[in-house]
Amino acid sequence: MKLILKQPLKIWQINQPFGNASPLYTSFGLKGHNGIDFYALDSTEIYATHDGRVTFTGYDGSGGLGVVIRTTEQFDYGDGQAYFKSLYWHLKRDSIKVTGGQTVKAGDLIALADNTGRSTGAHLHFGLKPIQKGEENWVWFNLSPDNGYNGAVDPLPYFDISKYVFTKFMKFGSKGDEVKELQKALYIGPVDGIFGKVTKGAVIRYQLANNLVGDGIVGKLTRNMLNS
Repeated sequence: MKLILKQPLKIWQINQPFGNASPLYTSFGLKGHNGIDFYALDSTEIYATHDGRVTFTGYDGSGGLGVVIRTTEQFDYGDGQAYFKSLYWHLKRDSIKVTGGQTVKAGDLIALADNTGRSTGAHLHFGLKPIQKGEENWVWFNLSPDNGYNGAVDPLPYFDISKYVFTKFMKFGSKGDEVKELQKALYIGPVDGIFGKVTKGAVIRYQLANNLVGDGIVGKLTRNMLNS
């Protein structure tokens, strides 16, 4: 059975995806960003993404104030199965609604967003790690601690999100809901529905990365690639 995650916020908007490389992450000994940064204003409500048991609440280095939740059953991973833990960082002081050892359900309110720790603005850093149980009940290990992301995996494929189908021709100056969906798909924030310079640049980068002509116009070929 595959692990299915629910959204940790009511508004789905990604500021930074998993794997982005930068000198900051290199300084931490990482290949790149080891989670997803979700857009979340100060005091935005954060929700549990799956059923499980709270295994940590408190401060932890650059992550600031955080919560960790472990699944109580195993799910498909690689050629076998594994437990998973989800991590929620940069939370607001005195806002945590859960305690260690508490059982939670997906969708339960666990805390409010902020920018505690090494952060330049309010957001939610969400991480996901496959783990295995040690000989003692309180000892758990990351399954892939040397994968370059401290054992974290990209959470995006585990989220239960409906896929948007692009149908419209879009270019610089276009406006509307489909432009908003394009901005979400290309991880552009804030999502304003206006096809400006930032959106055009993101489209060009996407096209070139997928061996398309980098003209910054969302025509048939680019739509087909987005929809695939």
